[in-house]
This record gives sequence, C-alpha cells and structure tokens, in this order.
Amino acid sequence: MLSLTSGKLKFSVSEDASAVEWSAVGTPLRQSPNADFWRAFFDDGYEMEMSVCSSKQKGKAVLEDNVISIEYPSLLADNGRVFDVTFKITVCACTETYSGFRFSSEITNRGRERFNEIMLPFVDLAVACDSERQNDVFYHIEGLGKTIPNPWDTVRRTSHTEYISSDNHVVWNSQRYPGDAAMGWFGLETGGHFLYMGRHDPELKICVLNVGVSPRNAEPRLMMNISHLPCAKQGETVKTTECFVSLNEGDWKKGSDIYSGYARANWYTPPVVPEWVKNITGWQRIILRHQFGEVNYTYEDLPRLYENGKKYGLNMLLVFGWWKGRFDNGYPVYEPDDALGGAEKLKEAIKTIQERGGRVALYTNGQLIDVNTDYYREIGHKVCRIDIDGNDYRDHYRFGNDGTLLRAFGYKSFVTACSATNEWQNRVVMHEKMKFDFGADSAFFDQLGAAAPLPCFNEEHLHGPRPDECEKWRIEAFKKLQENCPEGKAVGTEMVNDMVIPYIQYIHGIQIGAVFTPDCFPNMFMRTFPELIQTDRFVHDYKAGMDRALNHAFIRGFRFDVSPWRGRTDISSIPELGEKLHEIIKLKEEYRRFFYEGRYIVEEAPVLPAGIKYGEFANGDEHMYALWNDTANEQTFEINGKEITMKAQEVKCVCLA
Repeated sequence: MLSLTSGKLKFSVSEDASAVEWSAVGTPLRQSPNADFWRAFFDDGYEMEMSVCSSKQKGKAVLEDNVISIEYPSLLADNGRVFDVTFKITVCACTETYSGFRFSSEITNRGRERFNEIMLPFVDLAVACDSERQNDVFYHIEGLGKTIPNPWDTVRRTSHTEYISSDNHVVWNSQRYPGDAAMGWFGLETGGHFLYMGRHDPELKICVLNVGVSPRNAEPRLMMNISHLPCAKQGETVKTTECFVSLNEGDWKKGSDIYSGYARANWYTPPVVPEWVKNITGWQRIILRHQFGEVNYTYEDLPRLYENGKKYGLNMLLVFGWWKGRFDNGYPVYEPDDALGGAEKLKEAIKTIQERGGRVALYTNGQLIDVNTDYYREIGHKVCRIDIDGNDYRDHYRFGNDGTLLRAFGYKSFVTACSATNEWQNRVVMHEKMKFDFGADSAFFDQLGAAAPLPCFNEEHLHGPRPDECEKWRIEAFKKLQENCPEGKAVGTEMVNDMVIPYIQYIHGIQIGAVFTPDCFPNMFMRTFPELIQTDRFVHDYKAGMDRALNHAFIRGFRFDVSPWRGRTDISSIPELGEKLHEIIKLKEEYRRFFYEGRYIVEEAPVLPAGIKYGEFANGDEHMYALWNDTANEQTFEINGKEITMKAQEVKCVCLA
C-alpha cells in the first residue's frame, strides 16, 4: 500500500489502485469492507446512470513528494461494460494551516458514453472516531445548517425514498450547492474530532453534497462524498474541482474555520453596506396586485401601509406585484400599472415614505420567465436553461383566490433563465436601473441568490459544453449589479449562497435556519460568514408556533420579514402579531450596539439548562447573550455569575463584563 499521513488522518491505496484504506491515529475509525474512494456514473443516452466503483478497477498508483498520482486506462461498470476513458486522480497531503488531503481528478473520454458524475472524495466508514455510533452528530449544510444526531440511523429513517431511488444500495441525504446548501462544506462530529469535507471552488460549479448510509437490515456504514458533474463527452478532457478532507480535534467549529479561511483567502471580502441597511429592523412584504389578478392595494396606499408597520417598529416596505402584468406573471417585463396609479404615483409614494424616515425595495424576479409571454416566444426560449433531455426546465405555480380551479390545477408556468447569457446579464442590470429610477432605496431580485442550481445543457450559452459551470455567471451578474448600484443604494436578493454575498447588502431568507425548524443550526453559516444581514421567513400570520419562530429570529439577530396572509394584507390586520414584533424590536433597540452595530459570534458555549437557546454578540470588548427559554416552564439559572429567571417562551438580553 502507498500511504500519506496528514495530522492524525492516514490515506492508503494499493499500487494497482483497486483498494483503499482510511484510518486515524489514536481513534477507532475504521472504513467499511471493500470500500470505494470514488464512484462514477455514465450514460449512453438510454441507460442513464451506469455505476463505476473504484474497488472494481485496476490502475496504477505512484507516490512522490507527498502526492499520490493514480491513473486508470479504462473503467469497468457494474453492468460489465468497459468505458474508453483515461481517469486520473491526484491526492495531496497538506502541510498548511490544517492537515488533510486535497483530491482532484482529470477525465479524458474517448468513448461514446458520457461521463456524467464523479463522487470524489468518497469516505466510507464502518466506525468513526467514537465506537458508540449513536454519539456521532452530522453537520449538514442544508440551508444555513442542520444537525443530524446519530446519522447512522437518522439518515436511513428520514431520507429513504421508498420508491424513487436505489435505496437498496445506499440511502442518500443530498444537498445541491449552490442552492439547497448555502456553503460548500459539511462534516461529522465524532469522538472529540471533526471530520471535514469541503469543496474549495471559487468558480461555483454545481455540485451535490452527500451523506449516506447502508440500506435497511445491512451492516452499518456511513458515507460522505461530493458529487461533481463534468458531463464529459467523447473527445473531451475535463478537470474536476479540488476538494479537501481533514480530521481535527475539536467540534464543528474546526470545519467553519477551514472553510472561512479558504473563502477569505480566495474570494470573500465583506461588502460595503450603507448605514440604513444595517439599521433595518424589518419590512412588510406587500403584494399590490396578486398572482390571480386581484388588486390588494394601489401606489397611493403605500405610505399608509408603511405607517402601519412603523407603529410596530418596522421601517421598510418590500413591494411585490407593482407592475402591470401582476405578481408572478409577465416576467421579465415590468411596467408600472395605470390601474394602480401609474409611474408618477409610484415615484411619489416612494418619496413620501422616504420623507417619513422609511425605506422601499422594489421586487423583480431574478430568473423566472413566464412562458405565456412574447418575451419567451421571441427570446426567452433561447435564454432559458435546458435539461439533460434537451427540454426547458419548467416551474409551475398554483396560487389562487377563493376558488379551487387554480388551487387544484394551477395556471402559471415558468422557465428558468441561464445567467450565462449576455441577454440575461443585461436584463437584470436594466431592471436594477429601472427600480432606482423610480426612487427605490433597494433593487431586490427574487430567487437570484441561489434558487434552482440547474445544470444547463444548452451549449450555445457562455458556459458552452460544461453544464455545471453556468452558476459562475450568476456571480458575474451580481458583480455588474454592484458596479451599477449608486452610492447609498442597496442590492438584495432571496436565498443565501456564500459566493454571491460579497456583492449584495442583504438577503431575504428562505432556507432552513432562516426558517425555524427544531433541527436547524444556522450557527454553521453564521460563524463562517457573520457579516451577512438577512431576514427570517414565513411570518405570515399569528399562528401556532409563531412565537418560537420570532424568538429564533431574535437570538440570531435576523431582521423581520412580515407578510400577513402572504402579503395580501398589512400588519394592522393582525395586531397580536404587531404587538409581539414591537416588543422584540424594542428590546433589540435597547441593545442596538450589539444587534445593529456589533457582530454575531460563536465561541465556547455557555453552560445552560436544556431548552435555553442563545445567540452571542460582540461590540468591541463587550459581549452579550440573547437568550430564549424555548420550554413550557419558567427557568432560573446562572450565566456569568448572574441569576436569570425566564418565563416560558420569553427572550432576554444579558451583557457580559
């Protein structure tokens, strides 16, 4: 066996590259029998996912200068087919800040079959660093972060598809990046160590982050890998992005440090944010003309709607459905609606709100194209993303009023624009200028942040034959938006994607973490990129569980996204919600030096009773805990020598000396 050691972690491969072994000094970590360290998938246009496993291949491995170079002259599929491909893998032992191994590969495809996907690196464990598997915790980057206690069992129970996938082989929990996942890393906390896996790719190629387990009634296995999508056709040579595997003593924060260090050294610089954006308390999200055509409000109503929110501490409006086509219709053509008052009334309303101390963001969608438009028929069908079958990706909406026809069957279909086209790049910049011409404080682009990371197979686009590279052009679009943003104005978008946050001033949250769930773990993202200003989501009305959602947003320092009855009414229609928000916003104002002028930090966790949740903030040398008693009972406890009593579902702030 040829071996590399970096820190505690050891990687070994046989000279014929058929066998691999992972081990970790001083721990019980043990890989599964006959484990793979990569897997690949081919299609011939008919059989779409022919599997190739590293444990069934023969190649040649060479060790030189802390680098293992592996080459396979051809690849053997599980179904017996042989693919005419030269496949090279490079494994480098790191001697940098963090120990570990860098994996990369190169594909030269001479065969007729397409090399679609490569899972590399692929770690397949029978036991991790804790011999008691149930003690392990997986930190998956679903949204802003999510914890999966005892993933060996939990993934099988919660991710089994029952019918759709080959769960008789592996049960996978997969997150697309950028998209479902806000960052490109994840890992396993086990036996006082953190096993990190991250994709270090400044070009934002589409990938999938996977954690998997063995099928039902099989011996326990836990698998981690990152899937690249080279889609290499005959005659092409394609390189995959570098990925990093590391094992360090400590907890999940080691992973955050590794990824943050990579990002800040390569592409991440916090954006310049106007003071008014830092001071956003929250906004009302208002729909003027709804998807199904009904007018909720006109432009002249906007100052009154702003005042209704201001009464409860909200200082901004995010305005949807302000154009002639109505909300979620007519994209990407936006014209002021004469029935709502016309262009001059819109400008006048925005100016009035600003004179009263408020701010206004105007909405356009950043990627959807309505197929029932002349734009789609004339231009959009060339701009949109194409799937692996050569068809438009389609999105269908079912928004309705009081009837059931639209609710049950829908009426609206969209395609998704590809940012790797000059037409769409110019289109979003045009929309930005239009919104600022109306006087808006911010140009807001729905879905442009990370929604629908769909590989585009239209080779006439700027990404050419590389369907996984279309997302890097999303970054180019944001760079243009930032370049054309006037001083004192702001660009915002929906959905967090770490690669675009250097170019925007705030995020309209939607992923898990921004949306409260009991297993969400937004600290995973917020420790890595604490500078980001973002909102919570789904404060639609004062329903059961709303107190928990608001309290969660409070301790994280999120701004509030408020849209009663999904933007159909304003907050004055639900005074109970307004009063709860007002109470929280006043508390945040009392500690504004932390919430608005300070920074969110994650250091060593304080010892707190079960059910007491917290966020930590700093301003200079001062620290503060935002506390939340997420239980049904009053609790008394000490923190930093201070006795604290909290009622059920109460929030408090405690400053530390």
